[in-house]
Amino acid sequence: MAAVFSLQEFGAALAALSGLSTAAFGLLDATKVFGGIARVGLKHLKAATDPFAGALNQALGNGRYEALIEAKWMNGASRDEQKALIRALIRLGLTESTAPSLAEVGRVAPEALAGVARKLANGEELEEADLNLLGRLNAVIDTILETGFERADQQYRNTARVWAGVIAIGLALAAWGVWVLQDASSAPTLLAALGMGVLAVPLAPLAKDLTSGLSAAMQALKAAKGS
Repeated sequence: MAAVFSLQEFGAALAALSGLSTAAFGLLDATKVFGGIARVGLKHLKAATDPFAGALNQALGNGRYEALIEAKWMNGASRDEQKALIRALIRLGLTESTAPSLAEVGRVAPEALAGVARKLANGEELEEADLNLLGRLNAVIDTILETGFERADQQYRNTARVWAGVIAIGLALAAWGVWVLQDASSAPTLLAALGMGVLAVPLAPLAKDLTSGLSAAMQALKAAKGS
């Protein structure tokens, strides 16, 4: 009995799935012009930086740090760049007045941190104990920020996949509708079109590798047949 799909047809189907996924993610990315998908995950960054609001407001003025963090996130700056910027602003906003709130978050002695802030403001040299205290504070800051970015990235990735899947389904159904209008007798079933849209996004990462592998296999089979 003849095979349902030849290797060429299977490879073409994988390439089509990859192209459909690429188109869906491209259209989704275009929504960033209006904010759209780019705003997903920001609430986790806000939650991660809220404990340091006192120092961040001290560094930039009330509320301005939120606009800066939002701009960096929506413009796709690297995680390391964003974390380094936030750490620098927290350090800049460390004063005797903000030391108590930072000490509470960093689980260090408020008086000791206030003393470090005073030395920094006066340009005095920090002692080893001061450096150790700042090290502990920085470790806590890094942990909180890393957790916030992990959650933000996870929400962004998951949401992007879901919406890309929705767009891929819409594109597949639109193409099926055009095909039916042009030649209903040769058009695939609605279920087949829906299946292509559903499979496009989850299979896209594998489609390119599978297509390359099938192409190499076909070349090897042709070489073996000719020998």
